[in-house]
Order: sequence, then C-alpha cells, then structure tokens
Amino acid sequence: MKSKTKPKPRLSRQDWIDTAIQQLLEAGIGAVSVEPLAARLGITRGSFYHHFADREELLRAMLDHWAERWSRSIRQQVTALGLDPSTTLFALMKAIRSNRAADYDAPFRAWALHDPMARAVVQQVDEVRLGFIQSQFEALGFAGLDAESRARLFLHYEMAAPAMFASPDAERDEQLLVERHRFLTTAHID
Repeated sequence: MKSKTKPKPRLSRQDWIDTAIQQLLEAGIGAVSVEPLAARLGITRGSFYHHFADREELLRAMLDHWAERWSRSIRQQVTALGLDPSTTLFALMKAIRSNRAADYDAPFRAWALHDPMARAVVQQVDEVRLGFIQSQFEALGFAGLDAESRARLFLHYEMAAPAMFASPDAERDEQLLVERHRFLTTAHID
C-alpha cells in the first residue's frame, strides 16, 4: 500500500516575506538569508528564486511590507472612521497597540542603523507618521513646536512603551492610555 503524503502547498511571495520578517524579529537582519529561511519553511531554495531575484529584492519587499502593514494600513484604518482629531488620536493609540506595531518597529530600526536602504524607508515612514499625527494636533488648535512636540511624544511613547513597560495588567494599560491621550490633547496652561 502506498503512503498517502499530501504534497506541500506552494509557497507564495508573501509566505517568504512573512517568514523573513519573523526571522528578523527573532534573530536580526544577519539571519535573514535564503538557506535559513528555506530550512525554516522546510523546502529547498528553488522556491525562493521563483519569487525573488536575490536577497536584496526580499529585503526591499520586507521593508515595503513593514511600511504598508504597520504604518499606512493603520493610518488608513483610523482615517476611514471619520472621527474628530482627538478621537482619531485615541483610535490611533489603540490601533498601534492592537496591531502590535511597536513589536515590529525595533528590529526594523536596528536594521536601519547599518543599512542605507532600510534607513531611507524608516525615515520616510517616520516622516509620514509624524506628519499625520502632527496634523491631528494642529486640527486641535496646537501650532508650531507645540504640535510637533506633542506628535513626537505621541510617536515615541506609542512605539517604545510596549517594550519598556510591558505589563500583564490590561486594565492599568487602558487607564494609562486614556490618561496619556488626555495629557497630550489638553491645552497647556501657563
């Protein structure tokens, strides 16, 4: 009797990108190469070259995916709600958390420290993020350095806090999120 083994499903380009990003998160950019990825996927290298000309093309695809998934799509998701600026900022805080965007930022930023291509993408993403957040503060009536400072504080905290202040206390995290939102969106009184 013949063994009935199911053939492995064909891997897509996105499967390779997702696996490469997971490898980046776990072991850094140096571990993102064809051999370890193929081994992790349990296949030969041939599938890789069906989807990518070389490692450089995979790296570019990873950066594009990161910029889309953890920046553009979150911004579009929040903007589509049609909320006022204050509520948009609150929704953005929640979307960053629920999409675990901060978990993905650190490895891409570490990569950008040593790679001009990654650095350019990270800088572009930062400019777009900062511009969007600052525009929400400006719509609330903050101007100039005040709006920019609030936008930078927002971005720094939302992207760094999960790593720095990881907490199993979801209720406390929610209280802090509400307080942070109030702090940032309330006018400064001299």
